[in-house]
Amino acid sequence: MKVKTKGIITGAAIVVLMALVALLAVFTDKPLAASAATTPRYAVAFNYSASYTYGSGAGTSQHPSSGTGVYSASFTYGANKSNYTLSVMMYGSSTSGTGTFVSGGFIDSTDITVEISSSIKMTVTIKDANGKSIGSGSKKATASNLTEGTYSVSISGSGGGPINSRAGWAYGFSGSFTFQIDKGAPTINGASTSTTGKYINSAFTVSATDSGSGVKTMYMKTPNNSTFYSVGTSTTVNKGSANGRYTFYAEDNAGNRSGYYYVNFDDTPPTMTCVGASFGSNTNAGFTVRAEDNSGSVILYRKLDDGNWIASGSSYTVSNTAEDGTYYFYAMDGSYGNKSSEVWVQLGAELSGEFVKSDTDNSVYFTWDRASWTATLDDKPYTKGAWIRTEGEHTIKLSSKTKSAVYPYKIDHYYVQKMEKPTCTSGGYLQYDCVQCGDRYTDYSIEETGHYYVASTTVATCTNGGYTVYTCTRCGDSYTDNYTNPLGHNYEATYMPATCTDFGKTVFTCQVCGSGYHETDGTYPTGHNYNNEVVTAPTCTVDGLRRSTCESCGHTFDTKISANGHNYNITESSSVNGKTIRTYTCTVCHHSYTQELGDQYEEVTNYVEYLFEQYEPYMWWVLLASAGIWSIVIGVMIAIAHKNEEKEKAKKMLVNYVIGLVVIAVIVVACPFLIRGIAALVT
Repeated sequence: MKVKTKGIITGAAIVVLMALVALLAVFTDKPLAASAATTPRYAVAFNYSASYTYGSGAGTSQHPSSGTGVYSASFTYGANKSNYTLSVMMYGSSTSGTGTFVSGGFIDSTDITVEISSSIKMTVTIKDANGKSIGSGSKKATASNLTEGTYSVSISGSGGGPINSRAGWAYGFSGSFTFQIDKGAPTINGASTSTTGKYINSAFTVSATDSGSGVKTMYMKTPNNSTFYSVGTSTTVNKGSANGRYTFYAEDNAGNRSGYYYVNFDDTPPTMTCVGASFGSNTNAGFTVRAEDNSGSVILYRKLDDGNWIASGSSYTVSNTAEDGTYYFYAMDGSYGNKSSEVWVQLGAELSGEFVKSDTDNSVYFTWDRASWTATLDDKPYTKGAWIRTEGEHTIKLSSKTKSAVYPYKIDHYYVQKMEKPTCTSGGYLQYDCVQCGDRYTDYSIEETGHYYVASTTVATCTNGGYTVYTCTRCGDSYTDNYTNPLGHNYEATYMPATCTDFGKTVFTCQVCGSGYHETDGTYPTGHNYNNEVVTAPTCTVDGLRRSTCESCGHTFDTKISANGHNYNITESSSVNGKTIRTYTCTVCHHSYTQELGDQYEEVTNYVEYLFEQYEPYMWWVLLASAGIWSIVIGVMIAIAHKNEEKEKAKKMLVNYVIGLVVIAVIVVACPFLIRGIAALVT
């Protein structure tokens, strides 16, 4: 009996282990593995029609509001006109993930599965646009690698039975519906997929087309807007609109979205500025013309008098050494073809120069605007800006290639007075120097002042001697006298007992200068004596604070008290639309939350059933292998037994082993039913 009990316990342990594995998978953060039972069904609106041989009434199809992808067709048959419901499921997947059915009968998936939920035999066939079967099966059909186009699905009964039965009704049943594949994105006309592929300076129109499900809408983002907005299937941008890049994309009715398309729009001509002169005026100095455009790309063109136009980048500088004449300019943006009006500046129209006087003397220098002009000083070559310091009459002659002008100037002596002040040991005087030619003379003598000493005494300290320094307040001359010896230290001893952190010691302090030293007496620190108090008590969600204070020295420190956490109890349980709603409330702070448990039963059940289906063959193989091994072992034990009691013991082991195998086999067969019971109990 003991062996039998062990076999039953082993079988039960296997079932409990499988249930725990399933629950662990459900209640961890990882998602459930996909299977036939958990694969999402996607809804698609389709036109459904049906006919049948027996019964009366009409079939209807309806779109589910839950979005489960299950479509139900209801029919009336037999004398009693009882209702019979045929459920149709349709779902798909693609290389990028599971396909999604969208409104209007279009789908963006290339792999389609149609599945019938019925207790009566039904045949499902998927056909292409030519009526050729591309997938067929009993209650389920799959078609892969579908291209764009229209497809149909037919459903027909394959069973038989009495006229007034469901099997008899299904024998003459046939139904069908259609769906469309659209995996191509819309095309946008009048724009470019490249950000630099389209430049326009006039009104333009952009439109979207789609050969599949048709264009749902086109979206546009303007240069002055950071967000897209719908513009229908076509839009026009007129002159005078915001300059910059317009961005477009479109969506079709199947949910396919195009990439971005671009149009760069600019109908504004470039602008020009002149630094150093004004457009339409004369100048003798150099100047710079700059062109700017809101597109960021601009080319400046120039010419001299009647010469040829030359491209000069975005700016051009005419130096003061450039050729005299009239310089013309215009600008054009690089990509759009917008051109500015022409402007001009005349260079070197008149001779002009001037003398610039020094701020410190009577010397001058001569300057002029144009570097191409030359000058002479008193009939000798003159360098622009060179100082003229020699006293007397001077003449500057300024010349260009065709003109000349004469500028006279007279320079006088420029004396600067300088006083040499008297010192303690020497006399003073006044000196006059011409800063231009160096001429000099002196006047007015002053006698020497002599020294004026002031005494400063430094008092002797414990370690340093004293002395007196005598310093002249006029010239800084100094000497030292009156030296005295150091005073030496005068120490006083004070005993300081041990504290919480310091040894006991005697401190020696000088009563004169305050310096000192100490000697320890070997008494160790007493250490802190802390009292603890709870400053802030912890709550369910907030940490508390504990403060420790030394009774001897008053030192304190704080430590954290971790939050207690919630203590939830189930306070309410209700059922809404077949789903269980539970309310959990904390017994301490009364915080509460609700949990919907209606969907967990199916999740737990489906996943554990999936695991059981995956591992059931291995369980049977392990069971059979174990049975074979134990059969051999028990057979050997019976064969080699010499005593009757040993043979009886071996036979009892065999009986208990067989009973255990039967119990385990029954539990394995009953696992699907036990799983649903465990899932219901858990959820």
